[in-house]
Amino acid sequence: MINMTSKNIKVWLKEGEQSKITSKIRKISSKFKGGNFGKIFSILNWIESNISEEKDRKKVLKIFASRTADQLIRERNDTGCHDTTVILVTFLRAVGIPAKYVLGIDKKSPTRGGHCVAEAYVNKTWILIDPGEFKLNLIPERSSFYKDNYLVKKG
Repeated sequence: MINMTSKNIKVWLKEGEQSKITSKIRKISSKFKGGNFGKIFSILNWIESNISEEKDRKKVLKIFASRTADQLIRERNDTGCHDTTVILVTFLRAVGIPAKYVLGIDKKSPTRGGHCVAEAYVNKTWILIDPGEFKLNLIPERSSFYKDNYLVKKG
């Protein structure tokens, strides 16, 4: 097991290219109260209530995986798991919960695509959160995500 020091963990609080913590994101995230799990559930509920799936296939192909969390929140639509995970990771970082974006490719049908989830550092351990499925796994390696996908990237 890797020893996670405070310094290693803080890197997962930093903003990324798509996960800039803007004033709008700070304002929304200030409403997520409670302990870490309370904040996680509040964020998932916020995404479920405020972000809808983009139905226009041509638009999806044009904008897929290209927008920032701020743009996604302003436009209030997503193109799938990538976008909801970007929003989730950004909000988690905004409330002080270290978070990673995790990308996997389908083991059975790699050409079909993959799936994106988040890992969050809670109570001194990493947990997996799938915002599309509204699912938490306390042991990420035992999740269906890791069973069904080859790990491609964490970031």
